[in-house]
Amino acid sequence: MKVNFLTSRMTEKLLLLAILAMMPLPAPAESSQSLAEIRRVAEQFALTRIDSSGLSEISASAATMDARLRLKQCDQPLEAFATSNSRNRSRSTVGVRCTGLNPWTLYVPVTISALAEALYTARPLLRGELLDSSAVEVRRMPLDKLPPNSLSDTENLASLEAVRPLRAGVPLTLNAVRARQVVRQGQEVVIQANTAGIQVKMTGKALKSGSYGELIPVRNNNSGRIIEAAVSNEGLVTVNL
Repeated sequence: MKVNFLTSRMTEKLLLLAILAMMPLPAPAESSQSLAEIRRVAEQFALTRIDSSGLSEISASAATMDARLRLKQCDQPLEAFATSNSRNRSRSTVGVRCTGLNPWTLYVPVTISALAEALYTARPLLRGELLDSSAVEVRRMPLDKLPPNSLSDTENLASLEAVRPLRAGVPLTLNAVRARQVVRQGQEVVIQANTAGIQVKMTGKALKSGSYGELIPVRNNNSGRIIEAAVSNEGLVTVNL
C-alpha cells in the first residue's frame, strides 16, 4: 500500500491548527501608569500651592522616579493633594493617588525654581532707625537661596524701624524690624478718655513703647492709676470708659 506523504503532512498541519485554535489566548499584559503623567500632575499641583508674589521665572520639577516602578493604569483622572500645611516655596512633597478600581498612592518630592526679590540694607542702620528707600536695596536671587523670613515689600517701609543695629549688605528679615514705635517707654503722653460721646484729656506716662493700635500700660499723672490704652498717634493714647 502506498502512502501519500504530501496528504499526510497537510493532515498534520490541519490537526495542529485545530489544536491551537482550541487553546486559550494569552492574557494581555496589564498596562502601567505613566510615570511622566504622575510627575506632571505633581508639578502642576505644586505650582498652584505656591505664593508667587515677588517671584519670576517660576517652574516646577518633580523628582525622577525609579523606572522599575510599576503602578496599574488608573481608570480615573489622577488626584494630587498636599501632604502638610507647610508653604515652603522651594521644596514640597505632593501626594498623587488613583481612586479607581485599583487604587494606589505615591508621594512625589517637587522642587520649585524661581527668582525672588529680597530687601538688603544699603547702609548701616541704628537701633530704632526708621526705614526708607535710601536704607534698602532690592536683590534678585534663586528662591532656594532666599534668607528665611526675608522681606520683599518696599511699600510699607516707612512704618518699620530696625530693632537692633544692622550692617550694610545684610538681609532684612521679620526679626530684624518691627512696626514703628510712635510712643516710647517713659514718654509723656496725652490720654484721651472717651465716654458717652464726651472726650476728656489728661496727661500720663507710657510704661511701654508701642506702635499704632497697640495696647500699652499708661500711668495717669493725676491719679497715679495705671490703665491700658491704645496708641492712636505720636504722644496720644486713647481709652474707652
